[in-house]
Amino acid sequence: MSQHFAARLRDRQLLGGTFIKTPQSHHAEIAGLAGLDFVVFDSEHAPFSAAQLDHCLLGARAAGIASLVRLRQSSPSDVLQALDMGATGVLVPHVTSARQAREIVASARYRDGLRGFSNSPRAGAYGGHSMLQHIERSDSETAVLCQIEDREAVEAIDEIAGVAGIDCLFIGRADLSVSYRLFDVDHPEVERAIQRVASAGRSACVPVGMFVADTAAMARYAALGVTLFVIGSDQSLLRSGFSKLSQSVAELRSQIQ
Repeated sequence: MSQHFAARLRDRQLLGGTFIKTPQSHHAEIAGLAGLDFVVFDSEHAPFSAAQLDHCLLGARAAGIASLVRLRQSSPSDVLQALDMGATGVLVPHVTSARQAREIVASARYRDGLRGFSNSPRAGAYGGHSMLQHIERSDSETAVLCQIEDREAVEAIDEIAGVAGIDCLFIGRADLSVSYRLFDVDHPEVERAIQRVASAGRSACVPVGMFVADTAAMARYAALGVTLFVIGSDQSLLRSGFSKLSQSVAELRSQIQ
């Protein structure tokens, strides 16, 4: 049996996925059929209702692809809802302190945590898993990713990285550049912040992930120890594909007119 997503993440296997910003299941199904390792349903920046998120998570499960949910906020209720719906894990935005990270981990775990128990939702096979089976499976297979995207988080990164139960430090370059008031993701100071987070991850033996707009920068950041990449989004991939299609049509039009 192949490793589950959280085990592959913790083993620092190179993993590639994309953001899903369209609240329909089809794009996640296509991503799974195409062989991506995971998708991230972006409920922070896209209009997912609870019902739409539930449907999308079902679509991801049907396609056999790991599914993360980027939450709107780090509240225990948001964490619980995503995990009960069957999400493989949560990507929590704007984690700025070790205390906040500990609270997030506690919300996602049963043993040594505070996650409210129910085996009746999808995550517990609608009651098909016993209490102990559900607890053991959930605690071992749930991935907790903390998004590092604030100057305050970078300054506290060693303490955050030291929190037991964090499965990934996920770097958000865009928000980092805004937090530093630089408004340039390629600014040297942003790059130094990225390197500092990557170094803290290596020292604490915590995997590091990040968002990249396309595949061009992956090798550079993989050399720093980044092993999980969220590459673009369903919307950016559609825009790129449609733009190339439009360009091809325009070129043909110019040739025959």
